[in-house]
Amino acid sequence: MAVQSAHEVKRARGWSHMSMSARRVKGDPFWKAVRPGDPPPDALLKPDIVTSRFFTTCFTGVVVPVVCTTGSAVCGN
Repeated sequence: MAVQSAHEVKRARGWSHMSMSARRVKGDPFWKAVRPGDPPPDALLKPDIVTSRFFTTCFTGVVVPVVCTTGSAVCGN
């Protein structure tokens, strides 16, 4: 999904080239839909999954057993 979104940004901005790099994001948009505030530290599942293009953090869910968020920064020209 992140790669597809990056390609959509590339197309929308008319870039001929693009690069992606890992970027940590908070899981709070998913968490706040059910409970206020950030996920508590004991809800975070370790280790994070980090590659050259993606940073994935997972935590125990409220509605489902596990929720993961993945972040990536996209640059292009």
